[in-house]
Formats: sequence, C-alpha cells, structure tokens
Amino acid sequence: MIKSFTFVRRRAGLSREQFFARWCEHTRAWDLKDHPACTLNRLVLTSEEGGYDGLAEVHWPDEAALAEAVAFYGTDAGKAHWADLQAFMDIDNSPTVSVVMEAEISIAGGIDLLVDGTAR
Repeated sequence: MIKSFTFVRRRAGLSREQFFARWCEHTRAWDLKDHPACTLNRLVLTSEEGGYDGLAEVHWPDEAALAEAVAFYGTDAGKAHWADLQAFMDIDNSPTVSVVMEAEISIAGGIDLLVDGTAR
C-alpha cells in the first residue's frame, strides 16, 4: 500500500468552512469517480496555527495505481478535474508527500516498523 499526505491551503475568498465543504464535495463527486483504485480519502480541517487549512490522507493499493492516477491528469477528463480543484484549493502551495517509513509505538508493543501498512 502507498500512503500520501497533502498539506492543503484554500483559495483566497473562501472561509475555512466553505473551503472544507467544497473540498468534501469535490472528493465525493470527482475523486471517487476518477480514482476508483484509491482505498481511502480522509480529509481533515486543521487548526489555523499550522499554516495549512487541511490535510488529505490518501491510500493506494500499489505504485501502479498511484502512477495511473498521476497520468490521469494529462487527459481531458483529468484537466477538468484539475480545474475544479483549482477553483477552491491553492494547489501550488499544497505539497504532497508519500510515506517512506512508518512506525506504531506503544508501551505494550514497543516499536513496530511498518511496511505496506503491516508490521515487519
């Protein structure tokens, strides 16, 4: 599994609540249709102190599915999808990163390094 996180900024002129509602609607109307391989779209509105308005956590089954999603934006349908994103999101200032290592840490279990979402 591939996990990515996008630190999202909204477009000027939208309240944080308007932005979040629009982002949720976009994800339901566009992402679920255009990226059917995606196994999780989690959107959060964050506190104002962090410099970003929200955080998106997205899960993909593998690198091929993520590459297919990236390639989609070169198509006519992908360009329409991108244009809708740009209507409410400051994409140029909303960086996306992929998870390269992950750990679950607890008193009971210690440190479990995760690969593909499972302990090794």
